[in-house]
Amino acid sequence: MDTTDDRPDTGFSGIADTIKTYVGLLMEDTRLNLAEKLTRLMSAIAVAALLTVFITAALLFLSIAAGYAIAEWTGPLWAFVIVAGFYVLLIALLLVFRTALIVNPVARFISRLVLPAPQKSERNDKSASVSE
Repeated sequence: MDTTDDRPDTGFSGIADTIKTYVGLLMEDTRLNLAEKLTRLMSAIAVAALLTVFITAALLFLSIAAGYAIAEWTGPLWAFVIVAGFYVLLIALLLVFRTALIVNPVARFISRLVLPAPQKSERNDKSASVSE
């Protein structure tokens, strides 16, 4: 009677192999998620940069046109001072409302990109809230 066992080892080495495979898959998943998120972030940055260039060019030509249009009533010097004053006012408003107009939207975009969406859970328990 042969006492050798030909079955695969299912002890600690089997568990170690399973953990090693699991950790490898987790690392691969992390790399793929990072690649996806970086791709989305870089494409958003590229689109924002292109839009900035095109909007700046359009605003430049519109500002020149507005300056020449206003110059018919005020003269060329004051027309361009008025256009420049409009942009100074716009910059001041942007600085005052920068949190609402710039910081919060960027923070929301990055948090949606990096953090997982919260799970909606239904609470069926009738426990009282802390504030009551």
